[in-house]
Amino acid sequence: MHKIKHAVAVLVAGFGSLTAPHALAASANTSVVGGTASAQVAAPLQLVAVNALQFGSMAQPQVGGTLTISPSGAISTTGDMGTATAVMQTTARSAASFNVTGIAGMMFTATGVSQVTISNGSARMTVGQFTINGTFSGGQIGANGTYTFNIGGTLTAAAGQAPGTYSGTFPITVAYN
Repeated sequence: MHKIKHAVAVLVAGFGSLTAPHALAASANTSVVGGTASAQVAAPLQLVAVNALQFGSMAQPQVGGTLTISPSGAISTTGDMGTATAVMQTTARSAASFNVTGIAGMMFTATGVSQVTISNGSARMTVGQFTINGTFSGGQIGANGTYTFNIGGTLTAAAGQAPGTYSGTFPITVAYN
């Protein structure tokens, strides 16, 4: 047993002498260089609604249907909503438009909901199938720090939809990529 303890002690002492010169050489050749760190805090994106999504006036549908306004302002209908074009418009039909302000050149995404309800007291209609500049889901802030996009959607009315003025809101969120 004494021989094993002596052999371990010699081995440890020998290992220590083998590593010591390397440790001294490493510390003699050590150099310290200052590193750098940086960060950019982006100004928050600002979203401003410029124009509302305006479906305009329509005759009370007997069958029901849809009225769609594209982001470019093109109008299409289904069911007897085509008679909606026969009613004089006091407000022009239009897609909604929004301005985004942020850091020039930065990419962003725009998201929303798939459907909302607009109401006139207890009477309701849905607006869905929102489209943002076609297949658009984001963009790049322009050199002037702004970007404008349009949103269209589809209004669904039931047969015998109650007369009145319907309104509601839909959320849009923008975030840097």
